[in-house]
Amino acid sequence: MFERVLVAIDSSEHSEQVIQVASELAKRFESAVLVLNVREVLLATRSNPIGKATPEQSQTLVQQAAERLVKDGVNAHGESAKAVQSGAAKEILDAAKKFKANLIIMGTHGRSEIAGLLLGSVASKVLRHAECPVTLVR
Repeated sequence: MFERVLVAIDSSEHSEQVIQVASELAKRFESAVLVLNVREVLLATRSNPIGKATPEQSQTLVQQAAERLVKDGVNAHGESAKAVQSGAAKEILDAAKKFKANLIIMGTHGRSEIAGLLLGSVASKVLRHAECPVTLVR
């Protein structure tokens, strides 16, 4: 049913629950898992982007999550990506399409539906535009 699962994580405390849910589902369905972290950058200048996290921090985050899944017996690997300000949802959707994901699992920060839509949360955008089911973890 879910042969290929994309798991989008960030550095928030929600990511721990996301990895736990992903592990349980992946073991149940014997899924291959792609762990993805999208590092957003603000364009200060083209040659000198300003970001919330460094490429090394992003890579470490996905590597640790993938290693935890592998330790749980899941076929997993990790990738990090970079998106220009407010482009994280598009990067997640593009990665899901490229990976041919049957399911996307990601966290939500628990805002109300209206607040999420007004603020344009990444989870809301992914949920509205994904070509496969999306599981949101709080």
